[in-house]
Amino acid sequence: MKFGLALAMIFSVATVQAGNDFSVNAKEGMGKVISFTINDTKSVHVSIYNTDGVVIFDETPKGKDGKISRTYDLTAFPDGTYFLETETGAKVARHTITLSGKSAKVEEKTVAEIYKPVLVNKNGLVTVSILNAEKSPIQIKMYDDNNNEVYSETVTGELSLAKKFDINKTSAKNFTFVMTYNNKTFVETVATR
Repeated sequence: MKFGLALAMIFSVATVQAGNDFSVNAKEGMGKVISFTINDTKSVHVSIYNTDGVVIFDETPKGKDGKISRTYDLTAFPDGTYFLETETGAKVARHTITLSGKSAKVEEKTVAEIYKPVLVNKNGLVTVSILNAEKSPIQIKMYDDNNNEVYSETVTGELSLAKKFDINKTSAKNFTFVMTYNNKTFVETVATR
C-alpha cells in the first residue's frame, strides 16, 4: 500500500512538472511583442494563424540544452485575433493572441492541447494509441503503398483509443495511417519489412 502511494506521488509530481514545459506571454509595455519558452525539447514547430486558418508565420527553431526561447514582434500584423501553435514530438498546443492598438495579449489558457498519436510496429503488429482529452471524434484511415484505402473508422466520445493492425500477411511494402481528431490531422507511414 505504501509503495503504491509512493508511486502515485511520484507520478503526480512528474505530471505537474510535465505540464509546466511551455510558457507564453505578451511583453508588457513593449508593444505587440510576445515570447515563449519550451523546456525539455530540442526542436519545435511554430506557426501563427489568423482566424481563417491561414498560416502567417512558420518556423522550426532548434534549441540547446533542451530549452527553446523565442520573441516575436507582431507590429506588422493588423489588429485582431491570431493563434500561436507549437508542435513538439509529443503534442500540439494552441494559444489565442489578441492584438489591439499598440499591445498584444496572450490568453493564459490553451485553446487546444492535442497529444499526438503513438504508433508502434512490433513484428508486423502495429498499435495505434491516441489520447483524446477533448473526446472529439477520431477518424483513422489506413492506405497501402498504392494509395488504396484498406481501413476506415470513426470513433466518437473516447478519452483514449488503442487499435491493433496486423500487417504481416500483405504484399504491401508500407502503410500510411491518417488520424484526424480535434481539428488536426496526423500522418505516419509504417514499413512492413
